[in-house]
Amino acid sequence: MIKRTLPRLYMVSNSPERPYPAKELPALVRQLTAQLPAIVQIREKHLDAKTLYEMTLLVKSLMHDSNALLFLNERFDITLATGADGTHFPENSTPLGKVRAAAPDMLLGKSTHSLQSALSAEAEGADYLIFGPVFDTPLKKRYGSPMGLEKLEKVSRNVSIPVYAIGGITPANTRQCLDHGAYGIAALSIFHISENLSVTLENFKNVLDQ
Repeated sequence: MIKRTLPRLYMVSNSPERPYPAKELPALVRQLTAQLPAIVQIREKHLDAKTLYEMTLLVKSLMHDSNALLFLNERFDITLATGADGTHFPENSTPLGKVRAAAPDMLLGKSTHSLQSALSAEAEGADYLIFGPVFDTPLKKRYGSPMGLEKLEKVSRNVSIPVYAIGGITPANTRQCLDHGAYGIAALSIFHISENLSVTLENFKNVLDQ
């Protein structure tokens, strides 16, 4: 298996609540990858396979010669078909061991919401975890109260793979997440709603580079 150093900023491109227009995502990826290393996860669940395949190829072409990595949400078939770097899986999804057997060099990540889930994902062979929601966020209110920094720290200190904090993440609270054991931070909304994305990215970079 090929091991690679993971960027510490992780952008999730979409959710059912915030679909990106076809032209918006490429523009966002261009700016993001020009400013700092990042993982870009394409999470366009509303797209059919052909459209998702074509979008992945387009985004991949924009990331050429950058230090960014391109992941797909669950669709490891499209990851393989496009030569993307990895696949991210929800907590209750395809067993990672089965995917690893089919694609030993693919980077694999998993969302987790508890220490038990995190330990299980690590044992399955995950290369990294996303844990949250750490802070309050409108997109996750229906799932209940945020996990908080103490639970983030408990997970981060008990696994040996990188943990990305997600949920209500901003440049202002990124330092808290890192101080509580997170390897990096993952976000969606702040990239979508920011009026000055360049400043937001620079603020993230300043914290993550410390």
